[in-house]
Amino acid sequence: MADSELTTGAVMQRLDPSERYAFVAGVVEGLAYARYLQDGKTPAGMRCIYDWFYRTPGSLDQVYVAFGEFPEYPPGAVMAVVLKQVCG
Repeated sequence: MADSELTTGAVMQRLDPSERYAFVAGVVEGLAYARYLQDGKTPAGMRCIYDWFYRTPGSLDQVYVAFGEFPEYPPGAVMAVVLKQVCG
């Protein structure tokens, strides 16, 4: 996928389920670390992101629904909005 094609729609259409999961998990990792830095290196916000993604049933489905609703947007931007709703 070229950078100009990296939209949530492209992720959903072009990646198989295991690749898609790995991609989304990578975005989660990046956003969790960014939150950690934003919060002055306190782990609460980062922990909320990890707990939501890895321990909350249906979190991946929630991501995929959001990707489906905004197929022309960058994945990181859509994920940031979802995570803002979940973890503030």
